[in-house]
Amino acid sequence: MFCPKCGYKVEKGVKFCPKCGQNLMVKKSSSESKSTESKATENTSLIKKYRHNKKVIATLVAIVVVLFGYMAIYAPMTIKSVLQREEFTTKNGYEVSVNPLTRTIRINVGEAGMNNIERGLNSTHFDTSAIALEYHMASAAKSISKKTIGSWKINLTQTRYKDTDTLMWQFTGNNETHRYQNTAACRKNHQDYLQAEADSAEQDEKNSDAAGIAGGLLGGALGYMF
Repeated sequence: MFCPKCGYKVEKGVKFCPKCGQNLMVKKSSSESKSTESKATENTSLIKKYRHNKKVIATLVAIVVVLFGYMAIYAPMTIKSVLQREEFTTKNGYEVSVNPLTRTIRINVGEAGMNNIERGLNSTHFDTSAIALEYHMASAAKSISKKTIGSWKINLTQTRYKDTDTLMWQFTGNNETHRYQNTAACRKNHQDYLQAEADSAEQDEKNSDAAGIAGGLLGGALGYMF
């Protein structure tokens, strides 16, 4: 039963509406009763619709707040914490930027970072072997994938050497999708290293032959003299 005045739902037998005080015992004609019931039903429907819309709006606001907190606070802080643990810090020559909208992480290498990379590549003679930096990137990619939503792209770039590609390494999710060791620049450095090794070995052989000849001549001269 609903109050004919305000539409509030009341228990059967109640004499007065607990909300607006309307006398519920007054008898009305059939047409008035139908009109009152129709109005009460309409009021009830509007109240339910308002309450439903209020819940929807509250839910949407909560979702927006959570997404904003994730995008603006949680994701950037979590990623930077992981990268610091993997030693991608300003102190070690790296500059980090995070874009949660595109799920892109850029690690730009400064002078100190490039010096570390050069030492690693020199130690492998610029072949296709992985260097320490790649293991740190792989570890960071794995940890970020576990702690965040979606597949992130980690780009390690450099701008110091104009004859070297800007993008040096890239991880998409947990997979390494770009390697400096597979570029033309690295292959050229590897060939230059091999050629330098061959030239050095050839020069050593020539020096050894020359020393042998000189020793033989010196020995012959001494023998002739004595």
